[in-house]
Amino acid sequence: MDTKRCGRCREWLPYAAFARKAAAKDGLQNWCRECNTAWAKAHRPRRFKTAPAVGRGEKWCRRCELVQPVDAFAVNRTAPDGRQGHCRACFAAAYREKREQSGHVVRPADIPAGYKFCRGCQRVLPHSEWAVRSTTKDGLAFRCKTCMSASDQAKYLQRTYGMSVADLDAMLLAQHGVCAICQTAPAIHVDHDHQTDKVRGLLCFRCNAALGQLGDDPLVLRRAARYVENGGFRAAPDHRVDLTAEPQGEGPSVMERVLRARLADADFGTAS
Repeated sequence: MDTKRCGRCREWLPYAAFARKAAAKDGLQNWCRECNTAWAKAHRPRRFKTAPAVGRGEKWCRRCELVQPVDAFAVNRTAPDGRQGHCRACFAAAYREKREQSGHVVRPADIPAGYKFCRGCQRVLPHSEWAVRSTTKDGLAFRCKTCMSASDQAKYLQRTYGMSVADLDAMLLAQHGVCAICQTAPAIHVDHDHQTDKVRGLLCFRCNAALGQLGDDPLVLRRAARYVENGGFRAAPDHRVDLTAEPQGEGPSVMERVLRARLADADFGTAS
């Protein structure tokens, strides 16, 4: 009679002592039936528990050991009774545990009504913290408003300035959180060259608006600095101002019109 050596007990046994395995080279298991049964009893004790008597339309769950209606078990066409061996709750708990061990974010099982789990911040929040989205099953977005806002900001930084949130944090840390020009107010604006789109630094609202109003022109900025340093305007002997010239760009403001009217009525005389 043909024999085979068991990989567990190391005994030479006839082929009949081994279960079939189509994937094996000889078509048999590596361990004998007794060794497989002993290992299963030690590692899978639920399989060898005696099922209690169940009524019609009921089934016993080997995991929670409760007798439940058949509808509490998922369909399994390969099983003799056409149902899973574990109930839906036990199967979901086992699947959740397996996903957590693999490092995946798992939604909690006990979420109260009117709340939803955010996979971004991993918090259970009320529906008021979610944006409305008609294409989803529950009519809410996939992430909470805070996570969606952070995601939109990151996309805006990448799309507009070509920088990530980490780059912004590094620049903010290098400037100690203050404006690169005045170095007193908080840096809340990203300043970039409008010609090359290169990010130059982080500015406060006033300094960023001042650069924009002065057209990012270094010559005009130096004139402004001299104007402040000298205590006001000091015209050269040959200085002339064209009072009839219309301003470029947008129309003049109310204050501009008042100043132009006063300049037109004033008599500056002739420069000597």
